[in-house]
Amino acid sequence: MISVVDERKALLAEWLNAQNLLNEEKLSVASADASFRRYFRLQNKETSYIAMDAPPDLEDSLPFVEIGKWMKNSGINVPEIIAKDLDLGFLVLSDFGDFHFQDAICDNEKDMLYSLASKQIIHMQTRLLGSQNRLPLFDKSWQMKELDIFRKWCLPGISVDEYQKILEPLISEVDAIPKAFMHRDFHCRNLLVYDESKIGIIDFQGAMYGPITYDLVSLLRDCYVDNDPEWIDQMLKDFLSQSCSLNSEYIDMEENEFIRWFDLAGLQRHLKCVGIFHRLKIRDNKPEYLKDVPRVLGYIDQVLERNSELKKIQELINEAEILN
Repeated sequence: MISVVDERKALLAEWLNAQNLLNEEKLSVASADASFRRYFRLQNKETSYIAMDAPPDLEDSLPFVEIGKWMKNSGINVPEIIAKDLDLGFLVLSDFGDFHFQDAICDNEKDMLYSLASKQIIHMQTRLLGSQNRLPLFDKSWQMKELDIFRKWCLPGISVDEYQKILEPLISEVDAIPKAFMHRDFHCRNLLVYDESKIGIIDFQGAMYGPITYDLVSLLRDCYVDNDPEWIDQMLKDFLSQSCSLNSEYIDMEENEFIRWFDLAGLQRHLKCVGIFHRLKIRDNKPEYLKDVPRVLGYIDQVLERNSELKKIQELINEAEILN
């Protein structure tokens, strides 16, 4: 009996043949992620492509197409869309290779690569103007929707009203952070290093208009990478210095204020991530993400240690049902 997944792959191969892209070549698995999307690599003559399978009843690919075109036209290094059929949920993209940032930073070029990635954030914020008119707003209600994932999967005993009351001060402060284009998942698994250390950006379809520190915390306090707190603070200061020279909105920004914005945006993100990792284990039978939970909790502890007024959130963490 052919599985639904195999039926999707067979349908994708049929569609690629009709586009004269597959011919006699076979599809090889390139990657999968925490969503329902899958990626395959195919070779057509001398050129390699990535085929995306995004079941249309589970994944809406239109934001990927529209945001990707906007980013590409603005000089941001994202894949080119070679072919698409949104009704079927298939796309063919240019291929950045399979050398992920997560693997690249294991050598002596770590600081250089992080500097390149940080500049990509600055480029997105300065080139993708008008984001407030083109993207969903990362507002209080969206924050709470994300944070409720942590409540649902790690704090089943607390009431919604009590939980929201505790988190309202954090949500309000994050909402007050200046906003710009926000990739929303700017981490090591969504960055590819190719062609003499160029950085390619993928998985941008969830972009929003949100806090200017959000993508930076996704990069430096990455859920999948151990980074030293002192190194993170230095990279944060370097980013602010670079931003001041390229973006006038940063010129009068106080360092301590920027660090606090970094901390608070990160706290919101990391609470959500702990909830998502538990959901992946409990609901989706993907236990491999649990190994990253201690790292994320460590980032949360760093923020709570230097922001003592958030002690009630620390109490939530202490009460949470954290899986091993």
